[in-house]
Amino acid sequence: MRDCSGHLLQAGAFNLGAASILVAEATAMRNGLRAAIEAGFSNIYIEGDNKILIQAVQGRIQIPWEIQVLVQDIIFFLQKCNHVIVHHIFREGNRAADWLAKLGLSLPSATVWNPTSHIDLQCILREDNLGYSLARRVA
Repeated sequence: MRDCSGHLLQAGAFNLGAASILVAEATAMRNGLRAAIEAGFSNIYIEGDNKILIQAVQGRIQIPWEIQVLVQDIIFFLQKCNHVIVHHIFREGNRAADWLAKLGLSLPSATVWNPTSHIDLQCILREDNLGYSLARRVA
């Protein structure tokens, strides 16, 4: 969770075991959105690299059965907001979330940082705020 200037407010990671990528992404979106609302935010901009999840939340596709309850929770939380944008980005633009997801695989329990002091994540966020990105590989 970042503020409008891109500065980290809160980060979290946890291990979902053998959950699918779709379930992991939807769970992370729901948990992050819940945390933002509990922190008092009502103008929310969500970026995600899972196109199926983004389109499901936007109401553009039928919600896959395995994330129906999670998307219902997400929509419930979004209805509490004043202004919401849900936007698809490519994976290369989502390095911080990917880094946290990989870290979560090694954690014995859910961990939240306010703000984080992990140097690798700080570097990723700094580069993101400066507009650096990875080149998109194409075949």
